[in-house]
Amino acid sequence: MNYFFMLLLTFFLGNCFAIYITVKHIVPTNFKMIFTLILTGLSILMYSYVIYGRYFSENFSYEVNQILSYIVYYFMGAIIYGGALYIVAFGGNLLLKNRVDIDFYKFVIPTVAILLIVGTYFKWSTVIKEYEINGEGRFREPLNIVLISDIHLGYINGNSSMVKLVEIVNSLKPDIVLVAGDTIDMHLKPVIEENMLENFKDIKSKYGVFINIGNHDIYGGGVKEFTNRLNSYENVTVLRDSKVLIDESFYVASRDNFSKEPLREILKESGEKPVLYMEHTPDSIDETVENKVFLQVSGHTHKGQFFPGGLFTKRIFKLDYGYRKFQDTNVVVSSGYGTWGPPIRVGTQSEVVLIKVR
Repeated sequence: MNYFFMLLLTFFLGNCFAIYITVKHIVPTNFKMIFTLILTGLSILMYSYVIYGRYFSENFSYEVNQILSYIVYYFMGAIIYGGALYIVAFGGNLLLKNRVDIDFYKFVIPTVAILLIVGTYFKWSTVIKEYEINGEGRFREPLNIVLISDIHLGYINGNSSMVKLVEIVNSLKPDIVLVAGDTIDMHLKPVIEENMLENFKDIKSKYGVFINIGNHDIYGGGVKEFTNRLNSYENVTVLRDSKVLIDESFYVASRDNFSKEPLREILKESGEKPVLYMEHTPDSIDETVENKVFLQVSGHTHKGQFFPGGLFTKRIFKLDYGYRKFQDTNVVVSSGYGTWGPPIRVGTQSEVVLIKVR
């Protein structure tokens, strides 16, 4: 909670600083008052929408919330990058004050605009990331695993995003599809109203689609309905602190985010069969290795989503992105398909992962 408060305070101070510098150094004198009111109003809307999101979701239409989401989260992105770049510009002006006649503040808004445009492109431009893993003779036949994480269905990532995702997944001809958490962004209401979960029925794979519960799937409070709806589809299984035997050959296991269930309890009586294990947040790799899991797949980190976020995720997690083998355990962490907050990716890209077990 203290970390959250510090983060919120830092963002608030950066927000105030960005507005102050913009109005003082960028906006013409005749428009300073109106821009102060506009930027302050957008800031109040941003905090209100983020803090009281459930109220907006329950009392306004999908279309209104979609418009508000784009306004609020692009403004948030502009504030994050604007505040950071204004600090850099302030330092540049201070250091080069008597050497060059350049006001670095004037470069900030065009740079922020470029970052938002480029970030939007990489958010919507999905790549396929491939890894090949040695099955060590533990599987009856080669296995094509498609890993998806962090779809974040809601007001920004909607049905069109899901249709595109299904097309990508089916083009990879998966034997099995693993969804490593955060299928929804926050609130279940828009996902149900727009029938977004129905798209999972169109995924074609030999053994089906298995879904893990991430932190955002829990935050909105509709995880039970979310689970029941998905489990009603013939090809979909939501695994909650449980495992299932596939083709008498291997297990798929999953643990909910925030669950206190020991992994050894979930995996008991699994014998020597290999386990494909879903854990949304990659913060328990040591426990996975201890239990000799063959493959752990995770998401959550978004690889930082936009620079410099990746610098922090690298310090927080043993593996924040990519593939690495820890003793006998293979671990893959995806940067995710969707986004949270600003719909941009800078230094990362939307991805679907194909894991070939050979």
